[in-house]
Amino acid sequence: MAYKNFTGEDVTEDIGIVTSGIWQDGASNLTSFFSSSTQYTNTGDYNIDVYRYDPSANASASVQFGVVYGHREGSGSLGTKGASGDRTTAAVFGQFNNLINPPETTNFTFQGNTTSKQFYAVTINRARMREAVEPGGWELRLNNGSNTIRLIDDSSVNKGGNSVTRNFSPEYNIVSGTLVGGTTINTAASAEDSTIGSYGTFYPSLGALILNPERLSAAPLGLLTKSGSNSDDRNNRLFFDSIVNGSYFQMKRKEEITSVHYFVRATSNNFNSTTNETYYTQSVAGVKEIIPGMKTDPKTYITTVGMYNNANELVAIAKLSKPILKSRAREALIKVKLDF
Repeated sequence: MAYKNFTGEDVTEDIGIVTSGIWQDGASNLTSFFSSSTQYTNTGDYNIDVYRYDPSANASASVQFGVVYGHREGSGSLGTKGASGDRTTAAVFGQFNNLINPPETTNFTFQGNTTSKQFYAVTINRARMREAVEPGGWELRLNNGSNTIRLIDDSSVNKGGNSVTRNFSPEYNIVSGTLVGGTTINTAASAEDSTIGSYGTFYPSLGALILNPERLSAAPLGLLTKSGSNSDDRNNRLFFDSIVNGSYFQMKRKEEITSVHYFVRATSNNFNSTTNETYYTQSVAGVKEIIPGMKTDPKTYITTVGMYNNANELVAIAKLSKPILKSRAREALIKVKLDF
C-alpha cells in the first residue's frame, strides 16, 4: 500500500497562544538603542528607526521600532499652514489620527484630557510584532537628566480595555509602574491630573504606544516638548534620547497558533515493504527480487512520514528522531504536528 487516507479519528486540532521575545534574535529586553545616520539625516524629521545593533557595524541589524512626534497644527516643525515648508509634525498627526481615531476626530484623547493636539508614538516593526504585542508584557523606561520613569499598561486591572470607540481595540492606558517582581501600578490613569491627562494609550494589535507630551513634560520626568511655530524643534529626537538614556525596553509578542495533529497508524499488514535498494537482490535476468527471509517475514524501518494532498502531491515531510522497526507482528503509531 503506497498511500493511506486519514479518517476523522486520525486528525485533531487545537488553538493556543504563544508568547515570545519581540526583539531581534528573540530577545525580550533592549538595553542599547541605535539609529541609522543616513535615515536620521534624510527622513529623521518624520520618523526615527531604532535598531538593537548598530546598522553601520552589523549587516544583520534590523529595525525594531520607530519613534515619531505629531502635532495637529504642525508646531515643532518647519513650515506654516498654506505656505512653504514640510510641516512634518502635521503630516504625522494626520496619519495617526486617521489610523486610530474615528472620522472627524481632531484631537487625541488621554484619560482625563480630551483636548490633546500632540503626541509621541512608539511603533513596533510589523515583522517583529507578528500578530500583536502582549498586553501586560512590556515596560519602557524614559530618562531625562536625573529623572527616570517606568511605564507599563494597565491591562492587569483594566480587563477588556477602555470603553471607547477607536479603529483598533482593545485600548489600554499607559501608566507609571513596573513588571520587575510582578506587575505593579504606581498611579492609575484615573488618578492622574485631569488638566494634563494620563501618560498615554496602548494598542496591542497595532503595536503602538501613543504617549501624552503634556504628561511627560510634567514631574517627575520633565521632558519639555517644544512646539514653536515654523521651528525645527525635533521633538522625536528628544524623545528618542530619553529612550536611549532610559536603557530599558522590555516587550513580548503573542500570536495564535493553530496546531493540527495527525495520527499516522501503520497497522500490522501495512507498510512492511520498501523501495530501498538494500531490500532487494539482483537476479541474472535483471529482475529485482526480495532478499531471502524477507518474503515470509518482511520488515522495514520507518524513518520518514510523507503527507500528500488529494492529487498525491507531497506537501509535508516529518522526520523521525530514530528509525522504528515495522513488521507484521509490530504496529506503529506516529503523531505528526503541524503549526499554522
